[in-house]
Amino acid sequence: MLLLKLIRLRTLQISQFASAASQELSTPKPVSTISPKGLNFYISTLQTCVSVDQLHQLHAEILKTRFSQNVFLMTRLAHAYLKFDCLNIGERFVVSIIKNPPLFLWNETIKCYARKGCYRESIDLYYEMIRSGYKPNAFTFTFVLPACAGLKSVKDCQRVHNDVLLFGCEYNEFVITALIDVYGKCGELSSARQLFDNMPVKKTASCNALMAGFVLDEKFDDALSLFNEMKKLEIRPDTMTMVKVLQSCASLGALQQGRWVHEQLIRTQMVVNVQLGSALINMYARCGSIEEAHHVFEEMPQKDLIAWTAIICGYGMHGLAHLSESLFLRMVSHGLRPDAITFVGVLSGFSHNGMVEKGWYYFKKMSNEFNVKPVLEHYSCMVDMLGRSGRLNEAENLLKHITVKPDSKIWGGLLNACKIHKNVEMAERVVSKILELDPTNAGWHVLMSNIYATCEKWDQVAKMRGKIKDLKLEKTPGWSSIEISGQIHTFLVFDQSHVMSREIYKYLKYVKERMKVEGYVPETSVVFEKVDEETKEEMVFCHSERLAIAFGILSTLDGDVLRVMKNLRVCVDCHNVIKFISRIECREIVVRDAKRFHSFKNGACSCGDYW
Repeated sequence: MLLLKLIRLRTLQISQFASAASQELSTPKPVSTISPKGLNFYISTLQTCVSVDQLHQLHAEILKTRFSQNVFLMTRLAHAYLKFDCLNIGERFVVSIIKNPPLFLWNETIKCYARKGCYRESIDLYYEMIRSGYKPNAFTFTFVLPACAGLKSVKDCQRVHNDVLLFGCEYNEFVITALIDVYGKCGELSSARQLFDNMPVKKTASCNALMAGFVLDEKFDDALSLFNEMKKLEIRPDTMTMVKVLQSCASLGALQQGRWVHEQLIRTQMVVNVQLGSALINMYARCGSIEEAHHVFEEMPQKDLIAWTAIICGYGMHGLAHLSESLFLRMVSHGLRPDAITFVGVLSGFSHNGMVEKGWYYFKKMSNEFNVKPVLEHYSCMVDMLGRSGRLNEAENLLKHITVKPDSKIWGGLLNACKIHKNVEMAERVVSKILELDPTNAGWHVLMSNIYATCEKWDQVAKMRGKIKDLKLEKTPGWSSIEISGQIHTFLVFDQSHVMSREIYKYLKYVKERMKVEGYVPETSVVFEKVDEETKEEMVFCHSERLAIAFGILSTLDGDVLRVMKNLRVCVDCHNVIKFISRIECREIVVRDAKRFHSFKNGACSCGDYW
């Protein structure tokens, strides 16, 4: 009987012990209380850390073990810190904690600094690595070169390039592509082009790197030429290629080439993602075909903020403020929050239409309702809006109280308004501020000279022009371009270099006589020279946009739409002349000047003569 009781008691004790053990094993414990179980245990636990605090606990535990000097484990620990963006801790492991750290860890730390925008730290760590006697490999260079690009440091780029040659990586396609990219972003396009030309095998990535440099430096013709070169070499373009090509077409106003690119996308069945769709919208809008831009937008299966902003800005650029606002409200109703660029598009539309009260309403709504802080571009829209509507004092007062430091361009908007409304007194105050910020820009001196000329203050005109001469400043020449059969033709004022110059001037003489019969009177006030009226008429007769339009009419079929790009604002007399030509020739003529689009039809302009 006693034996039976003892057996029962022993069985109960065993059961209670098993239950307690089971509960203990099933309860998770913090990293710091886990008993060390060898190197593999710590390596696997590192991989499961989900926070920096947990990583710190594990690090503290490792320091108490015999593995605290294990190079492999310390390397994995440093790498874990880098994954959590603890860059300073990661660097300490490389520089001082680990004795002879592996090249892999140097590379990872350099890469992480560059990825986080700590470009100087990334480059300096690379130099420290070289001083420590390490031989960089291809990975090292592809990690440090983006940091050189981020700083736009030609000096650092050239030094790293020398190391590429020294350590025998000059034939690695990834390294050379990275060098092309950094030289392009630093504006050293001749070096980028030379590297590209010397590549034995050119691929999409290297082409994209060079093309990005061309676009960044506004060498859009070169970008399109490179695209044609890719076709000849049978290099398959990707989404990035097509985006850069479309950006180039947009900047050049090359609608026909842009349409051809769009057709290629359809023919090759390339997926038109949001990025590519937004580039198409921007291209069509900036090339003067807002209808095609809208069609692309509506056909997109998915629309993000960038796509909505592209179409809103497109309508704003064309002066279609009501449609721009309508799209803005539609976007918000879809649950998307506008950003700073979206509001630039909305405000620019109101500016082009003189809708000051609407502009103020959305300017306040931007910060009050959407928490978007105004930046220079928003203030520029407001200054332009107020200034061109004649509210000069209000515009000047806004500039005195803005929360960001105004630059020369925003003051220039007010100076241009002073020219429109012939306010010399304010113009003199404004131009003094502009020349403090941008004294070597001939355009400001010329604009102030023109303001004096509108009030016939010829002595002051002579002084301003004397300053331009003394300072040896060069004025940016006005030009206009038109695309015919996929080729861009560019004209300067009084240009006679075109092969069809004789026919162009003959047509302009013919149309001038037609216009005079219909009541045209030249607006010679746009000539800021002290000369007789006949000479002034001759001077406006040969403005660049007229030459481009005349060439377009002579080179296209009746009824074809003409699209002209101009780098300066269109003058009053040219605006009147184009209205006459649109009615005489029964043509739609779209002109993109420095600020906006003008669409001329049947003797009227979409701007309502307000620009």
